[in-house]
Amino acid sequence: MAPKVVVITGCSTGIGLETAALLASDKDNRFKVFATMRNLAKQAQLEIAAGSTLDKTLFIRQLDVTKEDSIVEFIDKINREEGGVDILINNAGVGQAGVVEKVAMSQIRTVYETNVFGLIRLTQAVIPGMKSKRAGHIINVGSMAGLFGYPFCDIYVSSKFAVEGFSESIAPLLKKFNISVSVIEPGPVQTAFAGNIATNDTGRFSSEAEIDADVDEKTRQYYKDSFARAEKRSSTIMQTGAEIASIIQDAILSDNPHLHYPTSEVMGKLAASKYIDPTGDSVLRNLSAQQQWE
Repeated sequence: MAPKVVVITGCSTGIGLETAALLASDKDNRFKVFATMRNLAKQAQLEIAAGSTLDKTLFIRQLDVTKEDSIVEFIDKINREEGGVDILINNAGVGQAGVVEKVAMSQIRTVYETNVFGLIRLTQAVIPGMKSKRAGHIINVGSMAGLFGYPFCDIYVSSKFAVEGFSESIAPLLKKFNISVSVIEPGPVQTAFAGNIATNDTGRFSSEAEIDADVDEKTRQYYKDSFARAEKRSSTIMQTGAEIASIIQDAILSDNPHLHYPTSEVMGKLAASKYIDPTGDSVLRNLSAQQQWE
């Protein structure tokens, strides 16, 4: 049997890199992996992780999911040379943190272009081929931030909520064509992602980050307190990119893949708590309690 063609976005570091390396090293050679990234100047880490699989079962390609021409050219070539995409893993993502009323629309568009519009457009591009073969698997790397709001991550959170809604909406129809849809829902992951999150002004995703000078003092203090507590909590439940990659592999190999994949027991319990109170009041209380706000 020919290996399944896997396309993964955002493979320069983190979950994308680990997933590409893991699938390419499959001992039964079940996968032909096209690991993509926007900037090929950042492929060195992936080349090292690929090892002997490079240019054998793992192929590094350029793909900018925010550019229509890039998507069309890439998918057209895969269709011609490989007969289409069997498994799409939408992993590329950008983050954002800051005080919501100070977020520039240009920053909001940047987050949505990658996290939402790019994911949707690439998914659109592979669906016709999957339908014609009546087989396929679309895996969207979401987040627990797609189930719960987190203060000061408002734009990122809203983009991940969009991923959840899009995935749940397309899943029932695609199932009629034997195409599975899965959403991977990690909590904190030990990757370069957090360090690359854009803030409204300057600084890093932490209690030490600078925020806009004209933000009121009370909000400023809440911001610093919020991230100080988040950093402390995250250290106790942090997962690695390799752990998430293993879960993605399990989803791919499953005969009946789930729609939702919380990535740990803690995340599973957290997800379950979302649906206990349909009013949302308990979620709001719990989030406020976590922040220890007045």
